[in-house]
Amino acid sequence: MHLLIIVWTFICASIIMGYPIYLLNKSYVASESIREMSSFFASNTIELISFDVCHQLPGWSLSLDVPQITEEILHNSPILFYLESNDSCQKLPVNNIAIGYSAKVYKNVGKVYITFKSLADEVSNFYVPSWHLNKLKILIIKSRDKRLYGDWETVTDKSAIYKGLKKAGVDINNYDDILGYFSNIASIDFKGHFKESTSKHQKQKPSHKLSVLNADNNKLPSAG
Repeated sequence: MHLLIIVWTFICASIIMGYPIYLLNKSYVASESIREMSSFFASNTIELISFDVCHQLPGWSLSLDVPQITEEILHNSPILFYLESNDSCQKLPVNNIAIGYSAKVYKNVGKVYITFKSLADEVSNFYVPSWHLNKLKILIIKSRDKRLYGDWETVTDKSAIYKGLKKAGVDINNYDDILGYFSNIASIDFKGHFKESTSKHQKQKPSHKLSVLNADNNKLPSAG
């Protein structure tokens, strides 16, 4: 009889002590699931940023402050660059045969640089006329969807990204095609259009500042 009482007491004590632990663990698992789901949906976005570049022309290079490109973004998120002219919006790097230049983009933490070379020799700096270019559009891929996340700089006919684009009839070099394709998979988060101040003496916010790239800074650690 005494043994039964001892066993029953032990069972009751175990329930009393274990139930709060069970509830605590259950709550933790639930909160972790919610956090992971929230993180998934929050990251399923494409950040779109637009910069007015015409005020930096004529010139052989462009330099922009892009604070949205953090160190984490630089190393973990694919970034696409599209240069808008009067008649098209083409992915960088690009060869513009009609005007006679090649344009390459370089990215670093908080900075984007574009350089122009003459197609005649690929060495001489090409001074782009002020009437030719309008905007630089930047797409930061934060989505981890396998149709979007990958190495966009080396898209080949064997990659999942290329196969998806081909199946959807999308031209990677066409900005409108790409933006439409992205919008069907992830949310487009437009961060705004940034423009250089018309007054050189007006103080500018860091995220809006545009400055000319010095020829001595042509060597950059991170290229796109």
